[in-house]
Amino acid sequence: MSSDLKLEAETGRALGSRSSRRLRRSDKIPAVVYGQGSEPLSVTLDRLKFRAALNAAGPNAVITLDVDGSDHLTIVKNMQRDPIANRVTHVDFMRIDLDQRLIVDVPITLVGEAAIVGREGAVVQQQMMTLTVEAPAGNIPQLFEADITEMSIDNPVRVSDLDMGSGVVPQAEEDALIAIGQRSRAAIAAEEAEAEEDELEEGEEGEELDAEASDSDEEASDDAGADS
Repeated sequence: MSSDLKLEAETGRALGSRSSRRLRRSDKIPAVVYGQGSEPLSVTLDRLKFRAALNAAGPNAVITLDVDGSDHLTIVKNMQRDPIANRVTHVDFMRIDLDQRLIVDVPITLVGEAAIVGREGAVVQQQMMTLTVEAPAGNIPQLFEADITEMSIDNPVRVSDLDMGSGVVPQAEEDALIAIGQRSRAAIAAEEAEAEEDELEEGEEGEELDAEASDSDEEASDDAGADS
């Protein structure tokens, strides 16, 4: 059985860092294919075709790797990148079968407008960027969309709010936080300043009432003295 996504790879590349550098300069990527009890294969990929495949299907896509005419059902298990140029420098492909269950990290993106959070004087803070799940190889989510439309400070988005799909099991607690509403420092400072003003106003009103009561007491005392 094969996947809809297919890439060609070539064997016969020379090993070693010098050979790998030459490949990268010619827009090729060194890679290895392993797993399913077979010997690892050192292969070469076309950089542009590999990047186009990942952009189209996502990092957890099932890829049929055509290695010199022989098909290998795989997923990308690991990618090494140049820390400065952020270019892929090496890829590890793991052989799989579609009935196999795998543990993978799936990206999370926030969708919708958090209008309630905005009215509360808060901003949305994403707490979880990826979620680790166990899923059938043939049904691995490429992306989770977390809807923040109805969220508020008291109603954050949790793992339980995500649509997992058939056979997908999260490896985190259902109440784990994905996104929260958090007041900004400016909003908190404004609330504190307003509370202080209210306290001062209450204090001044209390002093005025005390003064009025004192004046009333003095007038009553004076009236009593005059009557006597």
